[in-house]
Amino acid sequence: MGNDNPWADEFAVVTGASGSIGAAIADHLARLGARVGASDLTVGAAAPIGDRRAFASVDVTQSAAVDAWIADLDNRWGSPTIGIICAGISRAGRLIETSDADWTSVIDVNLTGAFYSARAVIRRMVAAGRGGRIVFVGSWAAHSPHPHIGAYSASKAGLRALAQTLALDHAADGILVNEVAPGIVDAGVSAQLFRSDPALERRTRAAIPDGSLISPDDVARDVAFLCSPENRHTTGAVLVSDGGLSLASNMNPGTRRT
Repeated sequence: MGNDNPWADEFAVVTGASGSIGAAIADHLARLGARVGASDLTVGAAAPIGDRRAFASVDVTQSAAVDAWIADLDNRWGSPTIGIICAGISRAGRLIETSDADWTSVIDVNLTGAFYSARAVIRRMVAAGRGGRIVFVGSWAAHSPHPHIGAYSASKAGLRALAQTLALDHAADGILVNEVAPGIVDAGVSAQLFRSDPALERRTRAAIPDGSLISPDDVARDVAFLCSPENRHTTGAVLVSDGGLSLASNMNPGTRRT
């Protein structure tokens, strides 16, 4: 009897998989039934390795390391059908106060590393001739400037242009390239700040039209929607998932529940 699960033949590569969002994406795709080859700079002791999941330590800022990782996965499972580009970092500070080292590290991981990762996966997809799906995990900071994390905002704007350029360039190859752009995610540093400062969380929720924070699992579901085998045509799109935050302003904050 054949396998009726449409995800059973999918093989997803996920970068940044030790972070809250990357881990949620890798777990979600694995639960759907896909093979998952995940990576991050550091690998936890409990990193899953088996017939359908593998975790490797990879520095995405090193093109040779990325290429070697993808080649190893190709030898094990064949060409990836899905690439999730999630590795990212942030450094606080206004742009004129940002050091050379902080600027370089953010751009190297968020933009150059994303390019290296997407390039390695797309090359394998093109060689296999079966098409595929690429999803970049971007941010609403790409279109709503964040002066307090200026390098991050600039890197995510560049990431969006990268995704859309690849979408246009590889549509004829059957490779659909899209971006998920979350708003304020209740994870990582943000979650720590909210737990230590409940008033900050209340102010943040009050600024979001739908009044809710995004969870890593919410982001994972958005990613799965775009890389689903059922997505046949959507490419070059930005799925903004921010509860209406980037639509609001001080003049027009949106209707609030009372």
